[in-house]
Amino acid sequence: MPKLYKASNFKYTPFDNFVEGDLEFLNKNDIIIVDKAKDADIIISQNMKYLKPFFWRSIFGKKFLIWTLEPRFDTNFSSQIIKFFGLAKCHIMNVYTGDVFVSNTTFFTGMFGERLNLFPKDFKLKSKKTIALMSYYKGVDTEPLMRDGKNIDLIALRSKICLVGNKINALDVYGKGWPNNVSKEDSRDGAYFYRKKALMSNYHFNLCFENTAMFNYMTEKIWDSILFNCLPIYYGKNTNAYELFPKNSFIDYSEFENPEELFEYISNMSDAEYVERMNKCIEVYNMLCDNRESLIKNGRGKVLENIVLKVKTIVSES
Repeated sequence: MPKLYKASNFKYTPFDNFVEGDLEFLNKNDIIIVDKAKDADIIISQNMKYLKPFFWRSIFGKKFLIWTLEPRFDTNFSSQIIKFFGLAKCHIMNVYTGDVFVSNTTFFTGMFGERLNLFPKDFKLKSKKTIALMSYYKGVDTEPLMRDGKNIDLIALRSKICLVGNKINALDVYGKGWPNNVSKEDSRDGAYFYRKKALMSNYHFNLCFENTAMFNYMTEKIWDSILFNCLPIYYGKNTNAYELFPKNSFIDYSEFENPEELFEYISNMSDAEYVERMNKCIEVYNMLCDNRESLIKNGRGKVLENIVLKVKTIVSES
C-alpha cells in the first residue's frame, strides 16, 4: 500500500479532497496519505522548493513526486528529472506533462451552476472599458518559458496589455503588486468570488489570460468572465480553446499585433457584434452546464487514474 507524505500545501487538489470522493478513490486503490515523511514511500510537493530538504532521504529509499496545477510552480517538461548528485529521481506531473489537465474542462466544470440567459438583441453597451483582475508577480519582467521554440508564458504579455490599457484609460486593474498605484484595489482580500462578481458587474470586457498558453490548460478565469457577463479577452494560440469555443466568440488577443490594436478594436465594436460574441460564449457555458455531471465524472476519473498509475509505477521501481 503506497504511502504519500505532503511536503507542501495541496489545497484545491485531489490530495486535499478538493472534490468529495478524491481521497476515497485513492484509498480504494491502496494509496494513503501519512502525517510523517519517515512513514512515506513517496514524498510529494507542488514544487521543487519543498522537496529539496527531503532529497537526502533518497539514501533510505524514499521516492519523490511533484504534482501541481500551477504552471509556474513547476516548469519541467519532462516526466522525471535527476537531483541530489544523481541520487534522487524526481517524478513530474504538471501542466506540461499532459497527465494533470486531461481536457479543457478537467478541474473547473464542478463550479458551474445554472444555465445563463442569452443577451437580448437590443442590448446596449454602457462602457467599453476593460477590467483585469490579476496580480503583477514579476509583471513585464517575467522570464520567458520556451517550448518548441515558442514562448508560452502569458504573464509578461498580459501585464504589458494592462499597463498600456491603463495608460490610455481603456482598462482598470485590480490585484496585488502593481507598480505606480496602477491597481484600484487588492481584489483578492476577503470573499474573492463575490468581490470579483461585484467588480465585474461594472464592466463588459474582461482581460482573463491564463498564466501560460498550453494544451488543455483552461482555468476558472474564462468561465467567471462569462458567468459575470463580461466578454472574455483570452489567448487562444498554442492552446485547444477552439475545441470548445467557436471562432469569433471570445476576443482572441493572439490575433492582434499589439495592445493598442486590441483596444481600438474594442472601441469600434458594435453592440450587435458584442451580443453575438457574448451569446456564443454563453452557449458554450450552457452546454457544459447541461453535461456537468458526466464531465466531472469522466475528467476527474482520468485525473485520479493518472495519479494511481504514476504512484504505482514509482513504487515499483527498484
